Amino acid sequence: MSFYRTCMKCDAPLAADEVAIYMKLVSRTAREFLCIDCLGVQLHCGREPIEKLIAYFRASGHCVLFR
Repeated sequence: MSFYRTCMKCDAPLAADEVAIYMKLVSRTAREFLCIDCLGVQLHCGREPIEKLIAYFRASGHCVLFR
């Protein structure tokens, strides 16, 4: 049995980075998550700024959520 998470709004399967960016930007204790597209709508910024933040946090190596 495999365990995977889905977006609480659109039910799309989530990648690890999508879960990590949601935890970083919204709540570290979250148990339900939004995909990048739905999170972009909620934050009124779209997909591109969120993808740039993911790349930044992954490249920095300082955030344990993106290791």
